[in-house]
Amino acid sequence: MIETVKKLVDEYGAKLVEDRRWLHAHPELSFKEFETSRWIRSQLDKAGVPVLSGISGNSVVGVIEGTKPGPSIGLRADMDALGLTEENDLPYKSTVPGVMHACGHDAHTAALIALAEIFSAHRELIQGRIYFIFQQGEEFLPGGAVQLCGDGVMKNIDYIFGWHCDANVPVGSIDLAPGARTAAVGTYDIKITGRGGHGSMPQQANNPIIPASELVSAINLIPALKCDPIKSCTVSTSYLLCGVDGVANVIPSSVSMGGNIRSLDTDVRDFAMKDIEKLANGICRAHGCECKVNLVYGYPASVIDRQCFEVMDAAANELGLKNIQAPPSLGAEDFAYYGREKPAGFCMFGMADPTGARKPTPHHNPYFYIDDEKGLPLALEYMLTVYLKAVETLPSNRK
Repeated sequence: MIETVKKLVDEYGAKLVEDRRWLHAHPELSFKEFETSRWIRSQLDKAGVPVLSGISGNSVVGVIEGTKPGPSIGLRADMDALGLTEENDLPYKSTVPGVMHACGHDAHTAALIALAEIFSAHRELIQGRIYFIFQQGEEFLPGGAVQLCGDGVMKNIDYIFGWHCDANVPVGSIDLAPGARTAAVGTYDIKITGRGGHGSMPQQANNPIIPASELVSAINLIPALKCDPIKSCTVSTSYLLCGVDGVANVIPSSVSMGGNIRSLDTDVRDFAMKDIEKLANGICRAHGCECKVNLVYGYPASVIDRQCFEVMDAAANELGLKNIQAPPSLGAEDFAYYGREKPAGFCMFGMADPTGARKPTPHHNPYFYIDDEKGLPLALEYMLTVYLKAVETLPSNRK
């Protein structure tokens, strides 16, 4: 089977890189991936892969039914780009002003197209059913994943796998571990209204800065005083807007403040959000001020299933990948929504230049760069191996 996988990677590797570079040159923003979606559909059509109807927006889901029994496996890629102007001098640099694939979603999409082409041409490798999930809008709320879950995509899937390129670590490295790997995120915005006045007569005013100041302290004490230290969170006050800069004798009538919450436990995130609302209402009421609280619940925490991890870990070991097992990230990934419905496996896959000649770059950066010639064929080999091990070892959950 190892020889079969390597032969397939050699056969499809050049087109894989070519596809990724075409996508890189033609990026589209979240929920505006119209041409990308059409391109994906055309590639699936050429490969003879049927697509599901009733899918929201620009997302595309292809499906192949195998001839042998086995679990139903979902493979996911995101497709949206970011609002950045690319600064790299590359022959395939972005041709769209102010838009760039600066997170590697072009690589994910190209690799999933290659997987669809391979499995369509070699259906003898399929056990059960494969879903190829091309997802719109990972970068912005509400996230394309939650919409696909709402469309019922996960209903007939037993397990789902995905990967994310990592431009910070070299090709040949992988970051893979079970449990929570990315954070649940939430934001809060609070508008406090008092009564403005002159600094010489504070008794005639009702200064909203006072409850706002108390609220900043109370909110930032939530992790220390109200959360289990084993399941904690970060709470930040990111802005506090009031008054007129340099004008010392005018008490403002209103204050705006807000920030964000992050936790590796979605329930802790939810608790902190609700406690912020309770604190805001209570403190403002005590000071005779009114407040309006707006809470935005972002992506939940991504939790990697133990069985799925073992499959992905076995595949990594077979290919000789170095598992760096970095600490969990407090960044967010909407792949989390799939994992709330069915067992999920996910990893970060090294894509930086392994020779060190080109320095690693941060994600969401105008100089973002991955070594696609070395990294993408290896990622394809890895995900092929993950699938083959999954159908060998994971039971079907279909009744």
